[in-house]
Amino acid sequence: MVRSMRAFFATALACVALGASAASLEEDVQRYLRVLAGNTGMQAEQLEKLSGMGLSDPRLFDAIEKRLLDDAESARGSNIEKNRVAWYFRALGFSGQEKYRSTLSKYTDDRTYRNYAINALKDSSDYARWNPVISDRKTFVAGLTDDSNRMLNMIRSDDMNLVKIGAKRIYFVGAEQAVLDDLAGLVKAKYMVSDPENADTVAWMVKGLARAGPGKYTALLEEVKANAPDRKVKNQADSALRQPGAR
Repeated sequence: MVRSMRAFFATALACVALGASAASLEEDVQRYLRVLAGNTGMQAEQLEKLSGMGLSDPRLFDAIEKRLLDDAESARGSNIEKNRVAWYFRALGFSGQEKYRSTLSKYTDDRTYRNYAINALKDSSDYARWNPVISDRKTFVAGLTDDSNRMLNMIRSDDMNLVKIGAKRIYFVGAEQAVLDDLAGLVKAKYMVSDPENADTVAWMVKGLARAGPGKYTALLEEVKANAPDRKVKNQADSALRQPGAR
């Protein structure tokens, strides 16, 4: 699962067909329905992106639920197929929809899918709150891609767990300069707060800044390294500064 996630994020910037240009929620739903109707080998990559899309439309997630129920049993003998079905579980969690709880609960004692089902149930409670924030087009900034605007919605949230999800996406996918500048402001505002949950989120934000490239935000990273009260944050700033050409 981790390797699949990293493989997706490594190529996500090239996958402009899913969300690089302005689109309505309906257009986003229809794109994903086409993904589900197409080559199953592409689905694991594309379904992960639902974690940052803010979609909850039952038309889409009913189709994902059907795929899960149709394929879960036959996929047990193949790691590739099992990984694909695992993303169906994850996607149902990203829906934030209570209606899929009964399906997910059927697998909480299943040896093969237990962890995926439990994680999806947990995700569902979070995404019920997060999806309206992520997909709120009233806050979208003209001239930025939909993906960038969704990232901004995430990192501007009052929920530090959602901020962390946004920071992770920035780290793995990269982001436009406007998003990185916003993230830098958030790092400056938050890095002196000392508590374990905040430290983990800020560490991911600092990692996200490292995606800006050599010499970007060096002064801020030096400041964080020198003054952050939490070791995890200091270490991440040091790591960012040690990257080739960072200074």
